[in-house]
Amino acid sequence: MDSGETCTLIDRTKGTVRFDPNRLNALILISVLLCLVLIFRLARLQLVHSDLYLRQSQTNRVRVLEEPPLRGLMLDRHGNLLVDNYPSYTLMGVPRVIRQNPGTRDTLLAITGLDSVEFEKRLDKIKGNWYTPVRLLRDVSFEMMATIEERRARIPGVHFRVEVKRAYPNPVTSHTLGHIGELKKERVSEYPGFQEGDVVGLAGLEQRWNPLLTGQRGYEYLEVDAKGRIIGPVAGMESQPPTPGSDLILSLDLELQQLAETLLDSASGSVVAIEPSTGEVLVLASVPDYPPETFANALSPQEWKALQDDPRKPLLHRAIQGMYPPGSTFKMAMLSSGLQSGTIDTDWTVVCNGGYQLGRRFFRCWKHAGHGEVDQRLSIESSCDVFYYLLGRKMGIDTFHEYISRWPFGSVTGIDLPHEKAGLLPSRESLDRQYGGGWTDGHLFNIAIGQGDVLATPLQLATFAAALANGGWWIDPHLVKQVKTGDEYFPPDLPLERHETGFSAEVMRIVRDDMLAVTEGSRGTAHWLHDPRLQVAGKTGTSQNPHGEDHALFVAFAPFEDPQIAVAVVVEHGKHGSTAAAPIAYKLIRKYLGLDEETWQQYRWTVLREAANRQAAAEREQAVQDSLENQE
Repeated sequence: MDSGETCTLIDRTKGTVRFDPNRLNALILISVLLCLVLIFRLARLQLVHSDLYLRQSQTNRVRVLEEPPLRGLMLDRHGNLLVDNYPSYTLMGVPRVIRQNPGTRDTLLAITGLDSVEFEKRLDKIKGNWYTPVRLLRDVSFEMMATIEERRARIPGVHFRVEVKRAYPNPVTSHTLGHIGELKKERVSEYPGFQEGDVVGLAGLEQRWNPLLTGQRGYEYLEVDAKGRIIGPVAGMESQPPTPGSDLILSLDLELQQLAETLLDSASGSVVAIEPSTGEVLVLASVPDYPPETFANALSPQEWKALQDDPRKPLLHRAIQGMYPPGSTFKMAMLSSGLQSGTIDTDWTVVCNGGYQLGRRFFRCWKHAGHGEVDQRLSIESSCDVFYYLLGRKMGIDTFHEYISRWPFGSVTGIDLPHEKAGLLPSRESLDRQYGGGWTDGHLFNIAIGQGDVLATPLQLATFAAALANGGWWIDPHLVKQVKTGDEYFPPDLPLERHETGFSAEVMRIVRDDMLAVTEGSRGTAHWLHDPRLQVAGKTGTSQNPHGEDHALFVAFAPFEDPQIAVAVVVEHGKHGSTAAAPIAYKLIRKYLGLDEETWQQYRWTVLREAANRQAAAEREQAVQDSLENQE
């Protein structure tokens, strides 16, 4: 073998070793390639992905804590506080840190009493989340908070957040004010800019005005050690304080609202009052309701089921969701439409003998003895049904729908609340769909007196009363009067519209005068409530109820010459509007206009005494007359 050879191979038969240069070269090449790959990876880490890994390292080192803002307050039109805030302590946990420290999990389970399955569910509330703190327990008591703080050094990954809970210093209209709660995954799409777990408005004004009420959350940047324990603020990263939400100044009148709810008492029903010239809602009462703080804490399945199964339906906001046949309160819409369309004029009369025979069915008037000859004035004053049976047939369904739809029936009013119902206003198309073309004049008879296929909410009826008060126009009813941001006041961002019915001034004068006769005319269905200190234009109504006693209704506005308030009252199972619903409206009107009840009561007793004296005198005179006749 040449001494200059550098590589030999092993000759196993002769025991000699010889080196192979090809294998050595391959080994060197592989080593060089591995070095190049390592250099390339290091370059990518340092140059290309440095920001990514820096953020990941900071995520491990820096904990970003959200600071929820104070939620905006709600006040009535006079500055009375309706919805306030008070602090509540929430236990927060960082999922990754807790899972890396089993002792933390066991200690928290022992202190809080949470079920282990529920605890894990709360840790996994945000899928794929490692380091964003999640809520473990809300409304932590001071005793529990003290216990956890004593052990803070041994339970890394947890801290407390001060969150806002709602307080109700004047607990009224819980449906309207609404409530707040954690945003569920299935509703995230309804709240742009919010994420699952955020505290948001879930009902009522809290939901409708949630973006304004919420404000802007703040952020605090804290440095943590390898075990997740907080060291202190991060140098060079400035915390951002939260911005409080805006306050809502509502149009509601607290004292009037309280009176309305008190007057409804144990009855089921609704009261709505509106300022006609502005559309501002003064009262929006729905009874029964529930305590405003009911949803402040998570309800158990049993509590939620009890609310849902309650036969009185306390969850139903009757003022905007209860749909009732409007009964005779609908007759002003019928009369104005009949006059405006030219279907009838003021000379048109009917004869009421207690009802009307249509085919095989006798359609009764509420006054079985009949009203005799009835013109448009008496049709409203005494509420004759026969007049409207025949007017409805004479108008026909197409004219009916064309003119009645000019009033606030059959569509939502646009109030600044979610889930308002539109009621029901029949048309030829809707009747054809419902009855397959088999509807008759009998259906028109029922529709014409506000029964059958006509449905309206109390808010629609109050808006109707406001439109009558204004002479044929109304402004969208609304609850927010002003928005207060900081120290400044702004009008609410509401597209308020003025709606014109197009009814002539003469038609409106006739209808309004007829309503005044209801309370001041000798044959008026509410004449017994007459108060000499003010003129109230009103209309009583009875809504047929297939499930029990009829509902009682009343709509009104006052004062007649300068309307300042329009009212609608619905008392379920109240039977008669003049005795169950109208007195409530009168008391509200007197309260709003600053007229005391005692004076009217004294006047009423005086009237009754005078009537009794007249009756006694007439009886004595008749007795004397009978005695003289017997002597003869």
